[in-house]
Amino acid sequence: MRILQLHSDFIEYKPIQEEGRVVEEAEKKWQRFEELLVLFTCVEAGDDETVARKAIEETQHALKRLKVNKILIYPYAHLSSNLARPSDALRILKEMENYAKEVGVETYRTPFGWNKQFSVAIKGHPLAEALRIITPTEAKVEKIAVAKKEYLILAKDGKTYSPEDYRFREGEESFRLLVEKEALGKELKGGREPEYIRHMKKFGIDWETMSDVGHMRYGPQASLIFDLIADYSGQVASSIGIPVYSLKGTNMFNLDLPPVREHAELFGERLYQVDVEKKSFVMRYAACHQQFAIIKDWQISYRHLPFGAFEVADSYRLEQSGELLLGFRVRRLNMPDLHVFCKDLDEAKEWFTRVHKKIYEEIKALGGDYVSLYNLTSKEFFDENKDFFRQLVKLEKKPILLCFYPPGINYYWILNIEYHIIDKMGRPREIATVQIDVGNAQRFGIKFADKEGKENYPVILHTAIIGTIERYLFTLFDLALKMKHPMLPLWLSPTQVRVIPVSDKFEQDAEKIADKIEKNGVRVDVDDRPLTMQKKIREAETEWINFVVVIGQKEIDSGLLAVRDRRTEGIRQLKLEELVKEIRQNMADKPFRRSVVPKLLSERPQF
Repeated sequence: MRILQLHSDFIEYKPIQEEGRVVEEAEKKWQRFEELLVLFTCVEAGDDETVARKAIEETQHALKRLKVNKILIYPYAHLSSNLARPSDALRILKEMENYAKEVGVETYRTPFGWNKQFSVAIKGHPLAEALRIITPTEAKVEKIAVAKKEYLILAKDGKTYSPEDYRFREGEESFRLLVEKEALGKELKGGREPEYIRHMKKFGIDWETMSDVGHMRYGPQASLIFDLIADYSGQVASSIGIPVYSLKGTNMFNLDLPPVREHAELFGERLYQVDVEKKSFVMRYAACHQQFAIIKDWQISYRHLPFGAFEVADSYRLEQSGELLLGFRVRRLNMPDLHVFCKDLDEAKEWFTRVHKKIYEEIKALGGDYVSLYNLTSKEFFDENKDFFRQLVKLEKKPILLCFYPPGINYYWILNIEYHIIDKMGRPREIATVQIDVGNAQRFGIKFADKEGKENYPVILHTAIIGTIERYLFTLFDLALKMKHPMLPLWLSPTQVRVIPVSDKFEQDAEKIADKIEKNGVRVDVDDRPLTMQKKIREAETEWINFVVVIGQKEIDSGLLAVRDRRTEGIRQLKLEELVKEIRQNMADKPFRRSVVPKLLSERPQF
């Protein structure tokens, strides 16, 4: 940010003509202010609220020296060529204005988005003119120095320890890695590209190079996997034991509306914004906006609580480009977002515990495990609810890391658990989450009537039980590569069974068998390409096909299929009905979708 600061006898200005897409309402008439500091302000790319506050703090020092308490913030783009987007600039200027008023400075601001005619009379003393440059780095360094987090370890015995003093026990290696990264600031291992990326790309999961960085694309088979995970996330959300309402809507919300703006300001710096017809919109970063916008219009009684709202929400977060990682840290993500609305904090803690248990059930079903970071905005909440936290630790069966945010920071949640896996490279990676929200019901006007008919604001749980779809994929591939024979869960494999004829002579037989298998709700294909059988089997292995069935004269005569099982790499003789029954039992109650590609490999393009 660049500010040309002028100690002035007076300034007069008049809006003449609108310019640009982001324009505030203004009257075309002269305005005059006397005995003040005029701040010709240019907001640059990368500036944020911390820069705005730093600017006002420095202005306060100047006001004291000059013995004046009035400022005019005047948007002035001519001081830099590295300009912020108009919507960002207006947001930062408003933050300057609001903060200045909060600290008792008489504050005015000229309308944004106008060419203006002005006259200014500058006092003649040495301090009357000054150019100030404020960078985000300077502002953030000062903020971080004040706002320091505090960490403790809550052990299985219910006692707390400092991370420096805690003695890690046998079997706590994963937890040690989390503590070293989060609490002790130890650098992660790194440098090389993670192995899972190559395998994701093999399935058609990759970056979209014709978009902004951090946006993923999915080929036909990857799209099938994506849709199955989305189906499953809704199934998991509906299984927790309360009514769960599926909602849908838009992904753009108007920043001029106080609830949207306030929620965005609490979220922080990673906002995608779109400017349309002189209005600024934020691209949603979770399903909160749409769900809350709908539910605020409902007539809700205490009898209806608790209930859930669910959507797989396309969400947008402006992550740093250098930190992007395929399938893990992206700018466009898909959040299976479940919100649980509760009568009060006691009910919220009860359902929080159930969600916590469900999150662990889901990771263990994949053969993985979590270590947890508990973020809290209040030490008092922890001290007053120690039995609640001990219960959560008991369910985890391992110690947890507590992180206490500095007092005075206005978050909407009081507890936010991050569930981390330790990936194949030894790095903690956050996957699932659950939060207790005590602020957004009032912010968005969501109310319910209690037994006496009085209006109350519900407590809201935010949770992604399996994480984002992208991070669930990340988990699947990371866990697969820790197996002796890597594979996806059977219900997610694009091809569950591949039928391979030993020669051209048996192609029709292979197709007939594949048709019978398919009719039983199994994804199956036939490798009818002019390749050797050995090469076809090798390719099936590299594609992580769960079952490979070889068809020759022996199989036709006996009625038994030669089935190669990827889990063991052994070959079993099974009847078709036995193979289908085994697959259906393995899939249990998981969602199913039919194959999205031609059954014959010779009819497919090379993906």
